[in-house]
Amino acid sequence: RCAPAAGGLMLFLIGIDDTDAPESEPTSRHALRLGELIEQRRYGRLVSITTHQLLRHPELYYTHQNLASCLLIDANKESRRDLELTCREFLRRFSAPASDPGFALAAWTNILPEVVSWGQQAKHVQLFRSAAIELARLAGISIAGFHGSGSGVIGALAAVGLYFSGNDGQFYWLPGLTRLKGAVTLPVLLGICPIDRVENFRGRQPMANDLIDLGESPVPVLRDGHPVLLVDATGRGSACQWRVLSQEELNKISI
Repeated sequence: RCAPAAGGLMLFLIGIDDTDAPESEPTSRHALRLGELIEQRRYGRLVSITTHQLLRHPELYYTHQNLASCLLIDANKESRRDLELTCREFLRRFSAPASDPGFALAAWTNILPEVVSWGQQAKHVQLFRSAAIELARLAGISIAGFHGSGSGVIGALAAVGLYFSGNDGQFYWLPGLTRLKGAVTLPVLLGICPIDRVENFRGRQPMANDLIDLGESPVPVLRDGHPVLLVDATGRGSACQWRVLSQEELNKISI
């Protein structure tokens, strides 16, 4: 796959996982704070954050829902070392004490097919820390685990591969996403948030004058490498012609 246009800069993927504990903020929130820190230090621009569902099994220890996060960062090639040091500092300082945090930092051009396969396997089978480190080194991906077992590198590398695959995960953060509420037309929606497409499962899209019920917190999904908002037609009598699928509906179809 070709890297998305990024103003002549290099795109980096940062996967993080196992940063949380049952009583702490989830990994997705840590990802947002990391992205904000990168922007604050002017090392790069946060483009998006996705979450990716990994294997849930009684023999695996995980908190919340076993979701790994991936940040897409637009930065100068020379900023790679600064990005890596920021990830190390952030996870050491802010991960929950009882967690097993890890990160993987990859330039878009360093993603091998084996990394994508790793991400897909992590959704279905148990993988191991040593194999994640070996694969990352083969691909030229910076990777590290910290206190605890450091097993977060498994999900961190998986998140990178799954984002790069272009067809897995949900968007936790996009510019303007939190402003999408209530009922709006398609042109208004696209003017607020960089959604690529709004469509139902058959690819049908709302007309320009149709009203779309966004609810309180719409969740775009990653499809064909872009943010896509999935909708369904409403029944007769509704003020809106479309409604976005809820978080629960998205989870049921395992996106």
